[in-house]
Amino acid sequence: MTSPRLALYALCCLITSAGAADDPINVVKKGQPKDVALFIDRYVECNHWGGEEPYDAERRKEILAAVTKLRCLQLDADEKALLKKYMSNPAVSRAIKQTKQQYE
Repeated sequence: MTSPRLALYALCCLITSAGAADDPINVVKKGQPKDVALFIDRYVECNHWGGEEPYDAERRKEILAAVTKLRCLQLDADEKALLKKYMSNPAVSRAIKQTKQQYE
């Protein structure tokens, strides 16, 4: 069962990303192929969850569930695959590089 706090966070993220066209991450994703835009969203979310404190067992489970669902441990491999797939599209590599610089 999802905790109320996690559900509220997810709702806030959805509202924020849907309504903030000038949000830096939406600017980076604009015009990108769908799989690249989804990767960028995952990257940002994984970065967020990676910085969360597992201050108790419930929170630890919450973080682990999010990291697992987002496939955060596969980000490096997925990035390499996207860069290879879109090697002739320099805008893709720029968007991924910009995301990494902004969220690391």
